[in-house]
Amino acid sequence: MVVLLSGLVFWLVVAVVNAENQRNALMNMQCRDRVFKDEIDRQCMLGVQSREHWWEHLIYAMKHTKPQK
Repeated sequence: MVVLLSGLVFWLVVAVVNAENQRNALMNMQCRDRVFKDEIDRQCMLGVQSREHWWEHLIYAMKHTKPQK
């Protein structure tokens, strides 16, 4: 049971870090398409690193649980 719950927590952390990485990249406009300026480069979104370390995404996501107004 402990192994199953640990695996679930690990999977959730990876998902949150990935989502926050992409959200931050979108907010900072790091993946704009070069041809169509209003579009998003989907290949860029797959490999973008919007902060230096993965734990920075996790800490930000844990501190900011409500949408910004």
